[in-house]
Amino acid sequence: MPRPFSEEEKKQIRNLLIEAGKDLFCRYGLKKTGISDLAKAASIAQGSFYLFFGSKEELYFEIMELEEKLIREKFIKWLMNSGKLTRAKFREFLHLTIKVFEENQLIRRLWMEDELDELLRRLPPELMERHNERDISVMEPLIKHWQNEGTLIEGDAEVIAGVIRSLFLLPLHHKEIGQDSFPAVIDMYIGFIADGLVKEDS
Repeated sequence: MPRPFSEEEKKQIRNLLIEAGKDLFCRYGLKKTGISDLAKAASIAQGSFYLFFGSKEELYFEIMELEEKLIREKFIKWLMNSGKLTRAKFREFLHLTIKVFEENQLIRRLWMEDELDELLRRLPPELMERHNERDISVMEPLIKHWQNEGTLIEGDAEVIAGVIRSLFLLPLHHKEIGQDSFPAVIDMYIGFIADGLVKEDS
């Protein structure tokens, strides 16, 4: 029987799996990346993979959450340090965020290469529930801050967060919307959100 991993080894292996997963998922996608590939990249036996993640989909999801967290923190910091909120600034924020998400190969695969259905089918539902709750909990203080400074409309912060988050669901339907018209649709949708949520520029 192989010896158990120490806590330090567990931490190192988990980090190796995350690094290897990011590389392999970006290069080959979720369907074409096997647990044997991930285990080999982290120098562990295939069966040992399940000591760290319940499935390759759970690993993918954790990597995606880490990527989203970095993007979110970057842009929230940019917003908080850029002075009073205006419609133009909010439009710029939404355009920049969409652009960064589109350029992130891991997230782009979910959006543009129909891997989301495969991911959601195999994830425990509670993971997605926690993800959605975390998204809202991160956005609510920012929304309330803008409401207190008088630049954002009054209303339930969770509903307003839902309106903003809905923008990032549109890329999942780019085929149904139409490839040629999709950039114009995104641009118009961002305009609707900014004009509807941010009060008249002074």
